[in-house]
Amino acid sequence: MDQEREKVIQAKKNLKEFDYLYRKYFPKINNFVYHRVNNESDRQEIVSNVFFKTMKKLSLFRYLDSKNSSFSAWLYRIAVNEINQFYRNQKRGERIVDMHEFNHVEGTDMSINFELVQSKMQMFKQEDQNLIALKYYEKLSYKELGDIYKKSEGAMKVKMHRLLSKLRDSLEKEIEYERS
Repeated sequence: MDQEREKVIQAKKNLKEFDYLYRKYFPKINNFVYHRVNNESDRQEIVSNVFFKTMKKLSLFRYLDSKNSSFSAWLYRIAVNEINQFYRNQKRGERIVDMHEFNHVEGTDMSINFELVQSKMQMFKQEDQNLIALKYYEKLSYKELGDIYKKSEGAMKVKMHRLLSKLRDSLEKEIEYERS
């Protein structure tokens, strides 16, 4: 954390130092956006916008204190905003498709088609879809999610529990419908 803080301070003074931050966070941000945007060129544009805006606004970033503020949370917040903007700019009703992976639901013997999960997630708000992607694709802790969304860790746990319950109910109804 101290090395990161030092690199951020250096990058504020000399943008050539931003390279360290870019190299460190590009794979993480790219992976997060990959799980939210299916089209390769759109994904690349969003990731590019994230780092461009980060570099442009770097002078505005402040460490409030080491426990409640981090550069990565700020960067993910920018990424979430860029993804939200991307979907706002697209036509309503456009769906994420062309994923042919399968997920296994823990504690059951059934496999669920990843496309089905993605289509059911479309009923959620963009913010909620981003939250699920950050938690399960990026494997962020509830504390990190709280930093990104500026909410408490407990609030993030409750929100995630409610979202997953809603998703589970929807998937169970779909599976029961297909069986009958």
